Amino acid sequence: MVRKELSIVIPVYNEAGCLEANMTTLLAYLAGLETSWEVLLVDDGSSDNTASIAQRFAAETDTVRFTGHARNRGKGYAVRTGMLQAQGEFRVFMDADLAVPVEFTGNCLRQLQQGADISIGSRHLSASVYKIPEGAVRTFLGKVYRRFAIDIFGLSISDITCGLKGFSARATDDVFTRSCVERWGYDAEILFLAEKLGYAIHEFPVDWYHSFDSNVRLGRDVPQTFYEMVVIWLNYLSGRYRLR
Repeated sequence: MVRKELSIVIPVYNEAGCLEANMTTLLAYLAGLETSWEVLLVDDGSSDNTASIAQRFAAETDTVRFTGHARNRGKGYAVRTGMLQAQGEFRVFMDADLAVPVEFTGNCLRQLQQGADISIGSRHLSASVYKIPEGAVRTFLGKVYRRFAIDIFGLSISDITCGLKGFSARATDDVFTRSCVERWGYDAEILFLAEKLGYAIHEFPVDWYHSFDSNVRLGRDVPQTFYEMVVIWLNYLSGRYRLR
């Protein structure tokens, strides 16, 4: 397989309501880029017809590939699967709901082309705009989690969970072969690993459109995510990440 310059990795889980329209939007945008590209859709054990929609795009478009898991393993697991299977010199993962519009993929790619190993969208820079904000409870919990993760891991960035992140092939191999968190704590883990491995993380401002069809379930996922923070720290202290 000829290596593409850009790989777009999209983890999908029960996205049948938006996947077709959003893939059409994404593919139209990518077709206008002056670069070679591929899209890798990773189904995380969807119970609706997400997988069949994704497979149809892969069958009809030679720049789209599909892979998946028989059961739901978590977004972190799906992202890791896609990033390590991607062929691009630069690998960007993004959310299927296009909470960050596709145009910002170009901002991410430009930073990578200019030499950044890691480039991430941030909703907390002065030029960022919340076009459709989250509700009050999610906003509060997001602030608590962001402050907690930044403080406990000593991160030097302003946003952790924005769904648009790009890595060079080298940084992908270094970070994602070490990561092991499977669910929502994966963002904090990969950024923590990146900084411990000596990578500079470059941020760029984004517009954000909150999706009210989000798969995050606060009562279940918030405690799980804070538990994963503890797991990450224990993995680090025990040497599991092989950072030395």
